[in-house]
Amino acid sequence: MTSTSDSPVLVIGGRGFVGAHVTEALIASGRPVHLFGPAMEDDLLAPLAGRFTETVGSITDRAALADVLADSGAREVVTMAAHSAGRVGLMRSGEAEADKAMAVNVDGFRLLCEAAREAGVTRLVWTSSTVVYGDAADYPAGPVDEDAPCRPRTFYGLTKQLAEAVAGHHRRVHGLPVTGLRLPLVLGPKLWYAGAAAAILEAAAAAREGRAHRVAFHDDPMDLMHVTDCARAVLACLDHPEPPGEIYNLTGFTARMSELLAGLAARAPGWRAEHEITPAARDFPPVSAARIRADLGFAPRHDLDAVLDGLMQTKETA
Repeated sequence: MTSTSDSPVLVIGGRGFVGAHVTEALIASGRPVHLFGPAMEDDLLAPLAGRFTETVGSITDRAALADVLADSGAREVVTMAAHSAGRVGLMRSGEAEADKAMAVNVDGFRLLCEAAREAGVTRLVWTSSTVVYGDAADYPAGPVDEDAPCRPRTFYGLTKQLAEAVAGHHRRVHGLPVTGLRLPLVLGPKLWYAGAAAAILEAAAAAREGRAHRVAFHDDPMDLMHVTDCARAVLACLDHPEPPGEIYNLTGFTARMSELLAGLAARAPGWRAEHEITPAARDFPPVSAARIRADLGFAPRHDLDAVLDGLMQTKETA
């Protein structure tokens, strides 16, 4: 078995959108990495071939989890595992395939917590979501913090709320050092599925190429974050001398679709997008990320301008 000093970080779901960036950030920091998860159609880690080890398996397989922890000797675990029904996005996947979403997002996470506890894992970091909150009307005006009640209005949000309860149980009752990060809408390269973020990236691609573009999208404020800042938040949790708190909200900045389109137009002279404003499917409240800044000193590096500059410079949908 690998010794603690040279044991890898076990990354579950490390071939997904956020997971690929976490894997890249861990490798860049000098950590050995062992991936665990299903095979993926798109190889987002091709540039890192040969720089990590891997076991193909499912978070719903208790024995496979125990084996990969034992065989790798990992004492730090990061998981982004969530059920995805093709390329429709996580929230739509939860609505379309509730049984599978529950099996992966809740029971699979429970199995991981149990396996991590039995293996003596010293830190477990996982990704929840700000969709655990309800509609903005459910809360007082202003950003909500981690003390605000969870009132999910989507099945995906419900699975994340339940997973947070599972994590809290293992932390309080068994002392498992588990920390969750509630991700907002995440932007950046390697995004391979459809959804709200894809609509923004498609507009950016049209602006770069000078193509006419029409977007049907709401114009409510959105909490957004660049995917590399999400990866940095994961590393901040792993690097902190003491186990971080139980759950943290994350956000990079807040913007409306009209602001994003205007920013793209300012960077692409002569380009304009037709924006049909449609009702939002859900009206989420803005979130406060003050707690993770206070506890860990973490702050995102990408504001609206930095994200727009990146969208115009690179093929962010690649």
